Amino acid sequence: MKVLYSTQSIVEYDGHHYYSNPVQATYKRYLTLGDEITVFCYQKNVSEPKSDMVDKGAVRFVAAKKVNSLGALIKRVSRHNDRLAEQLVKETDVCVAHVPCGHSSQVVKYARKYGKPYLLVVCGCPWDALWNYNWKGKLMAPLAYLSLRRLMKDASYSIYVTKEFLQRRYPTKGRFIGCSNVNIKTGISEVLERRLQIIHQLEDEKRTLRIGTAAAIDVPYKGQEYVIRALARLHSKGIDYEYHLIGLGSDERLRDIAQKEGVGDRVFFHGSLPHNEVLAFMDDIDIYVQPSKQEGLPRAAIEAMSRGCMCLGSRVAGIPELLENDYLFAKGDVERIAEILGSVTSDRLEQQARRNFVTSMDYDRDVLNKRRTEFIEEFKRSYSK
Repeated sequence: MKVLYSTQSIVEYDGHHYYSNPVQATYKRYLTLGDEITVFCYQKNVSEPKSDMVDKGAVRFVAAKKVNSLGALIKRVSRHNDRLAEQLVKETDVCVAHVPCGHSSQVVKYARKYGKPYLLVVCGCPWDALWNYNWKGKLMAPLAYLSLRRLMKDASYSIYVTKEFLQRRYPTKGRFIGCSNVNIKTGISEVLERRLQIIHQLEDEKRTLRIGTAAAIDVPYKGQEYVIRALARLHSKGIDYEYHLIGLGSDERLRDIAQKEGVGDRVFFHGSLPHNEVLAFMDDIDIYVQPSKQEGLPRAAIEAMSRGCMCLGSRVAGIPELLENDYLFAKGDVERIAEILGSVTSDRLEQQARRNFVTSMDYDRDVLNKRRTEFIEEFKRSYSK
């Protein structure tokens, strides 16, 4: 059986191997559907990859063209991806499509046309992503929103990465489950013990607390600039933090904001890290902030929770499913971010460390993999009769 896995993830290619943290973590879930898998995704040619290498084997990659503007470019690129999607669907036996994603929607269109079974995985909200991107995104948001609504309405089998949010906004009449894409081992007691020890030593060390965010740093809707502006507010009151950022992209825009706000020496950019180094990054910070204007269910926030970090997040998408109300803020609300950070105490750090550590256990990879595998097996039985 041949499987087509379509995703909006970007893989890095160095001329010999493919690299991608998301793809490496997810494609194996779908090998239960067949012994050959084609990954239909975006590709970026690089000389020095910054992600995990994707295992070789029964995997091949086909590159889609990026749709990133209006007008003739969209039409031209869309036609290219459409023809490619049709060809790939014809060659395959079963499809898995991560949405929202333009070429994934085209895969679904042809899966329906040629009677191929397909599974949808809803990873985010296109309305929030586009509306909070730029003025061009605002023009595209209504169409993207309605397109995903229509796509989900008639889907027979779907997995949502949230517990409630995406299900409410993009409902389906078919079978579905809520199951995060996070892939971590939680509930490691030594991690919590080490975190509590660090918290108890803070007052003796009198060091500056470290905040962290893991997200693409050149995508405005990820919201890091609001944390930077909050640091400036706090600095003016004599409260100092360090802000450490990891993620792909140019740091030029955020670095300029930090300099203009007078906190350039307190904001540190670490680039993209392989997944095995991300948890070490989480262990080295005290507070994790997810300031996004758009999300599905942020894996990085769950990873930080599993390491006993206090976590703050914007009140969007699935983030309120993870955090207590006192640690949520409206998207872009600089004053509220500053207010929460300004009220941090050792007692609060400890209380949130314990609470978040326990909450993250609901997202343990063994728990999620069991739920997901059972659902994928149900999907497989539906077309194998």
